[in-house]
Amino acid sequence: LAQRAADTGGQAAELLRAHAELVDDPELAQRASHHLRRGFSAAYSWRQATRSMMETLASLDDKRMRERAVDLRDLESQVIRVLRGELPTIERELPRDAIVLADDLMPSQLLALDATRIAGLALARGGATSHVAIIAAANAIATLVAAGPAILDVAEGTPLILDAERGWIDVDPPAAEIDAARRAALSRAEERAADLSTARHPSSTLDGVRVVVNANVGSLDEARAAVRNGAEGCGLLRTEFLFLERREAPGEDEQAAEYQRIVAALEGRIATIRTIDVGGDKPIAYMPMPREDNPALGLRGVRASLRHPGLLKTQLKALMRIEPQGHCRIMLPMVNDLGELRAVRAVAAECARELGRTALPPIGVMVETPAAALLSGQLAGEADFLSIGTNDLSQYTLAIDRAHPELAERLDALHPAVLRMIAMVAKAGRAAGKGVSVCGAMGSDVDALPILIGLGVHEISATPAMVPRLKRTVRLLDAAQCRELAMRALEQQTAAQVRELAQAARARARAGAQSIGGA
Repeated sequence: LAQRAADTGGQAAELLRAHAELVDDPELAQRASHHLRRGFSAAYSWRQATRSMMETLASLDDKRMRERAVDLRDLESQVIRVLRGELPTIERELPRDAIVLADDLMPSQLLALDATRIAGLALARGGATSHVAIIAAANAIATLVAAGPAILDVAEGTPLILDAERGWIDVDPPAAEIDAARRAALSRAEERAADLSTARHPSSTLDGVRVVVNANVGSLDEARAAVRNGAEGCGLLRTEFLFLERREAPGEDEQAAEYQRIVAALEGRIATIRTIDVGGDKPIAYMPMPREDNPALGLRGVRASLRHPGLLKTQLKALMRIEPQGHCRIMLPMVNDLGELRAVRAVAAECARELGRTALPPIGVMVETPAAALLSGQLAGEADFLSIGTNDLSQYTLAIDRAHPELAERLDALHPAVLRMIAMVAKAGRAAGKGVSVCGAMGSDVDALPILIGLGVHEISATPAMVPRLKRTVRLLDAAQCRELAMRALEQQTAAQVRELAQAARARARAGAQSIGGA
């Protein structure tokens, strides 16, 4: 595992390193040794050790811990294969343009496949935040998860069309439809190449409104990908990668060194770095929290940081050591009111004094709750910038759990209620002369882009791969028409109605651009 991690990169390398650490877990070794001492074989002992730990993790309410149970199941099979003198994973030859169907896949199984031959992946089970889904996204593999058991009845060799954007599979379509799908895929690839060729240029609407497109980043490799894809900065650096899946908190020096590497990889672009966002679905062993019946409404984000001021202070000092000093902004997650912002500023001021710094870096807040949106005028008066986290803002506004499988389709940030919250924040930012950006999943949604521009949001942060397409879309839009569209969107009754409006507006903009090009 360590050797494979050294030979690869990106999300796959991070996963392999995490698996290597998990294999070395002393509790696993202790459980296996217990069975070995009783005379059982190595393979049986390992299986019993992993199974007992898997049962413990699978029984927890926390989704991330349940995903660790999937990692253990993956490791169980790999180690047993090695003990039997076999390769850790079965390697299978795939035809070109293969669509892989499976009940579920373990990460090692996907990594054993030749990603260059996979056109798509459809899983009967799984989730959008699973390791397999993350690895597939990093390899630009079109993926459907939780597609249902019916896909397992499709015979091998059956022609398929998979549309991951719209979420459907066409089984054994007519030849004419397959040809049309191939042409569409080729057109998309050509469009992607054209987008990349202009991705490093700034993006403005047809009537001259400048729209900044940044990237969401969670690792050094993603920072490099952001630069390659033309991101103008990092609108959100998730720092949890430094804190999760380890037994003790990273020290100030380790954090400062890692942040410095990422800022250097951005090649002079501004990095907006979010303080650790834990609690809820992201618990940490060395940061004990009380058991909560509803962790999404409990000690999350800045609340958790203020409960552990030592960890907060260490992170703030590490962030203040980034050079050059003007290249880092600090962003606070899950802020509800001015009291929380002021409390963190007080800790930051203490850190600055200890470091001999005369000024603080810009400190902004994430607007992720209806309370923060309603108080955005107050927050904008003291925060240096505002960033709207649409994932949580949608969850709390619509009272729909982000992880609820049956309600996932109804959790849409284009819902008029969510849009009204965003409009409120954008207006507060303008009144205070403070920048407002969107850094949730909505920032990567091309349907949402014209509405966001129309609401007055002129800075977004998206996944690195989406940056070129978003920049091209900005150049096709007219800001005045976007404002009209946004006003109409606010008056709709459902997210579906809003999305229909947005898609029609994008189609008109694209048709207009093609007409101009033809002329």
